[in-house]
Amino acid sequence: MQIDLFTFITMGSLTQIVLGAACGEAILGKKIGYKAMLFGAIDGTIPDLDVIFKKLFFQNNIDHLAFHRGFMHSVIFAFIADKLKKTKKL
Repeated sequence: MQIDLFTFITMGSLTQIVLGAACGEAILGKKIGYKAMLFGAIDGTIPDLDVIFKKLFFQNNIDHLAFHRGFMHSVIFAFIADKLKKTKKL
């Protein structure tokens, strides 16, 4: 069975959105209502947005994957993203 690249990327993004929404609802659902699902879905998607810039910054797939699975999915990135959100008052 072969899965095409579009299906693979779409399903990965879809699962990130659903997981983020579920976590947001589980953690903040009673405090802020349905916005928790929206914020969770957005936060679940942010680490995967680097695929947009793949062709601009990376010469090959190995470099991109190392950056994506390293920095973009790290605890350090989570703290940086949190600080950026707090300064922008989102």
